[in-house]
Amino acid sequence: MLNSSSAAIRILHITDTLASGGKERQLVELLRGFNKLDGFINELVVLSDVIHYDEVRSLGIKIHIFKRSRQWDFRILQNLYSLARQYRPNIIYTWESMCSVYASPIALIFRSALINGMIQNAPLSLNLKDRGYRRLLLTAPFSNVILANSLAGLRSFRVDGKKGLCIHNGFNFDRINNLPDVDDVKRSLDIGTKHVVGMVGRFHRERDYSTFFKAAKLLCSERKDITFVAVGEGPDLESFRVRLKSDSQANIRILGVRKRVEEIVKTFSVGVLLADSRYHGEGIANAIMEYMALEKPVIATNAGGNREIVKDGENGFLIPFGDENALALRIREVVDRPDIGSAFGRAGRALLEQKFGIEQMVQKHVELFRRLASGNRAV
Repeated sequence: MLNSSSAAIRILHITDTLASGGKERQLVELLRGFNKLDGFINELVVLSDVIHYDEVRSLGIKIHIFKRSRQWDFRILQNLYSLARQYRPNIIYTWESMCSVYASPIALIFRSALINGMIQNAPLSLNLKDRGYRRLLLTAPFSNVILANSLAGLRSFRVDGKKGLCIHNGFNFDRINNLPDVDDVKRSLDIGTKHVVGMVGRFHRERDYSTFFKAAKLLCSERKDITFVAVGEGPDLESFRVRLKSDSQANIRILGVRKRVEEIVKTFSVGVLLADSRYHGEGIANAIMEYMALEKPVIATNAGGNREIVKDGENGFLIPFGDENALALRIREVVDRPDIGSAFGRAGRALLEQKFGIEQMVQKHVELFRRLASGNRAV
């Protein structure tokens, strides 16, 4: 392992924001993992002043805020050039498509290896109308590695096998230590039912909350022992709140954004994650990992990277897009058969520990960084 700062591998991470989100959580967890290792120096550039993960400030790494005023802001390029000239990164690691556009000429000028980490999902279809796909085509020639968090993502974006690499997201089990008692959390949320069925995800067209709420209304019309909760923020949040208010469903709640989402997930009997596969296919979703870490059975849309983590009939169920009857049927099956829910929960936790732990994700990045820094830039 490298010991002196002069020999250390220098990595410059560039992200658009550190707002609440899956890729932002993974970036913070990766930096936290590398904070325990010698031989690496990480610096972070954030292209906005939005930082919801305050813990990143305690990691002892340099954080540079280069706030951009519009999509293409030439000042960002100037700032990155000045920083790279001083920092001389061995590796530039981008976490969003526009960051890859900014980073490509900088990596070329300073001969830094470029990890293009923009692929976080797995769309069912792509064409040149898709902004992200256009940016990938633009930046791919400058990228040494095109990194995705799912094999489905590499296939969807049709990444050249010589450059494509999958490193699955990793879960930090420290996040679920010392959580409050389930009954205390339920009381704080005024939930008195035996079962809680929840979905954690942004209120955005990529998420299929419509099917979740349709299934919730169907089940609430026939039984009173389940409360449905939705956790997240996003541009469609208020429109769903208005619609739900007009329906006057006491056992269906929209909780909005919550900082300690793990506390709420702990109350779940079932964790649901539905994607609108007309627009979006999942990569490896953090929400599913949160459910599995807390031994919750999972019901997810049968699309994208969900198939890489949810094993149908083993740790959860995969259902067709937009099928509220299939969702309601599977929820009934789990809540009415506690043995199924417990078995699925144990299997999900075991899979997470074996293949999706934070240690595995950090170690694969260690190997990648060392290989690129040594001059071996072939995948």
